[in-house]
Amino acid sequence: MRRFNTSLAGRIFSHFVVLALLLPTLTLALLGRASAQVATPSEFIAVVEFSNLKEQGTEYGARASSALIGELSKVNNPNVELIPQETVVRAITKLGVPNPPAQFINLMRVAQEARATKVITGEVVDYRVLKASGGKYANVSLRVVVYDVASGLPVNGAAVMGTSTTRPDSTDDKVLINDAILQAAAIAIREIGARILPYGTVLNTTVDRALINQGSRSGFKPGQQVIVKRNGNQVATAKVTDVEFDSSVIKPERVLKGIRPGDRVESVFDVPAVLPGFTATGPKTVTPRRSGAPTGLITTLLILGLVGFLFAQGGTGGQNGASSVTAEAYMDSTIPENASAIRVSWSVNAFSNSQNKVAWQIWRGDRSDAPVAVADGTAGGYTMRSTDAAATINWTDGRNIIKPIPGCTGTLGGSSAQSVPIVTGAPYQFSVQVVQGVDEIDDPNNLTTTTGTTGTTGTTGTTGTTGTTGTTGTTGTTGTTGLGNSGVQAISCYTVSDLQSARGLATALLRPTLSKPDNNAQIQGNQVFSFAITASTAFALQLEAKLEFSDQIDFPKNRIYTVQKKIVSVGTGSFPTVDVSSSSLPSYIKTATTVYWRVGVRNTQDKPGPKPERTWWERYVFSQPRAYKPPVGPPPPP
Repeated sequence: MRRFNTSLAGRIFSHFVVLALLLPTLTLALLGRASAQVATPSEFIAVVEFSNLKEQGTEYGARASSALIGELSKVNNPNVELIPQETVVRAITKLGVPNPPAQFINLMRVAQEARATKVITGEVVDYRVLKASGGKYANVSLRVVVYDVASGLPVNGAAVMGTSTTRPDSTDDKVLINDAILQAAAIAIREIGARILPYGTVLNTTVDRALINQGSRSGFKPGQQVIVKRNGNQVATAKVTDVEFDSSVIKPERVLKGIRPGDRVESVFDVPAVLPGFTATGPKTVTPRRSGAPTGLITTLLILGLVGFLFAQGGTGGQNGASSVTAEAYMDSTIPENASAIRVSWSVNAFSNSQNKVAWQIWRGDRSDAPVAVADGTAGGYTMRSTDAAATINWTDGRNIIKPIPGCTGTLGGSSAQSVPIVTGAPYQFSVQVVQGVDEIDDPNNLTTTTGTTGTTGTTGTTGTTGTTGTTGTTGTTGTTGLGNSGVQAISCYTVSDLQSARGLATALLRPTLSKPDNNAQIQGNQVFSFAITASTAFALQLEAKLEFSDQIDFPKNRIYTVQKKIVSVGTGSFPTVDVSSSSLPSYIKTATTVYWRVGVRNTQDKPGPKPERTWWERYVFSQPRAYKPPVGPPPPP
């Protein structure tokens, strides 16, 4: 055996055995590595045959979809998989729908049967052949729409014109038109791929609103349709209601699983409609308009004063009772030095009945189960402080419907919750809704009336002298039906309006405390002005601090000099060295015997920012002022 092991045959046999033992392990390792390099597509796209709007029965619709498939196949995107055309045709045949699918519902059925996440359809709208120097060429106008299958909403698309190359006059028109279709398909895919549609992430939610982290800078616009997704699956559709530079508010319209922070919000793209004909640079298009409120009907109702009709259709429960809602960090002489505050203010919506407003309910983004405060119906604002004590809030829950009238509840303040004070340094999103009483006469559910007083019974006739029975008295008249409460209209029930969100975030901030220089110190030359900001460090605020000088302690208008601004964090801070003896200072500062200085602070993400304590002051929460005294110069010459 030893001699065999050392022989050539023995060594070859030993290597073969070792290789046989290692081969399964090597095979599994290589397969695992290869599978790790294969990306799993997240989008599955189906393309259906296009419609030919100019001349049905021709091949141009099928040619357009085929050209689009060819262009899509050139796109190298591991996250996208193009569903084979055989699968799409099989789905159409199985469902028994026409090809191309003539109705939108059939288009969605085909897409679902083919297990697509996106479906592309389109229209060959128009085409023409024109003479040119040395031959002729063709134009084709093409409209392409990409639908999200889960929501049925358009998420991308293009309206383009393709132009063929110029060819001899003997060339068949069909060849030119097909060439133009190929060019149009290439342009459409290029536009669709290059279009960057806005998207964002849900930051916070209220009862029927959600705040997202992107705004007009990213392309969001009021009235824009959006899709809300979680882990790639649709959970809701919504509409953008309010837009700031870096944030937006959306209102859900169709909720499948509810919206929560972290969900992805994607915009819907409205592809322009294409009309027959051409312009000098492209197809003839019309921007689509989404249907809005029936303004003519609303105007008529306002003129006629048919408030009861509005209530019968949902009343204020279906509209915003408040407008111009603003939340601002707030500071004035009534706020204790150890407290921060936020002021939420609003005005009455012009389309909302100004009567019978019994309460305003203020909601805060960190709480979705109940409002954080309730104000009187005559109020136009509410101030909350960080030092407020926790208390029980009695509020009206619009979801507690006990009558057929939409959103009408029988009990005012029938729900209760515990208030939670604001936290210094926490950014909040606020919303407001109104609780409004419905008069008994305007309540279509109130079908009962109060019976009037019964008329007086007639007097019985007296007996005649001859003993005959007197004439029977007449029956009294029945009382007329009256209104409840002796003719005075009574409150029958209450409606709760939609939530109206504030313009942006508001962060409660304490006044900064000043450190150096000391109060009334005599200083000159280069000085460092330092301060401290006390707030919660849990929110990673980006604060802007501002240093101001004035020759008067109340910092009057036109006597305020902005020295410096800088971005700071919670804690201690200071401004770069300031030359208090500089000749570049305003004359009223250089000649003052006492100069007052202060520091203002604000969260850069707040919109519109802290409420000015005086109308001419900027939007900062300012410290109490300190003073410094420049050195006394030599007496003026005689």
